[in-house]
Amino acid sequence: MAHAASSSAGTGGRKLLTSLSRATRRLSEGGWFHSPVVSQAAARKDAHSNLLSKRETSNLYKIQFHNVKPECLQDYNRLEAEVQTRLHEDQDYPCEVVGSWNTWYGEQDQAVHLWRYRGGYPALTECLKKLNINKVE
Repeated sequence: MAHAASSSAGTGGRKLLTSLSRATRRLSEGGWFHSPVVSQAAARKDAHSNLLSKRETSNLYKIQFHNVKPECLQDYNRLEAEVQTRLHEDQDYPCEVVGSWNTWYGEQDQAVHLWRYRGGYPALTECLKKLNINKVE
């Protein structure tokens, strides 16, 4: 009786191994499961910064953090809003603030700004040069 049970288990095990072997062969031959899951990506040869902003129409995003004294945070936010408004109105600056906020958790009394530069790294460079030239006294 014990021999008969092990014999049928052995037959079932062989059938399972045969099925697995066939399935593996189908997958390795490029079956339905193989093509969407396993694909070879082409290696990139450009610098990462070029890949991010290669086209003139691409955008570059920059996150800016400012630590502000707690007693100066309201004044800072008011001045920052004025500067952002002036930059948005001036078409010579290819940048805009996408978001601006103060932190409540983590680093306290910190202002965070998310900038978008239309035109990638060249736009960032151009904007920084203009800001250095046009400093308010």
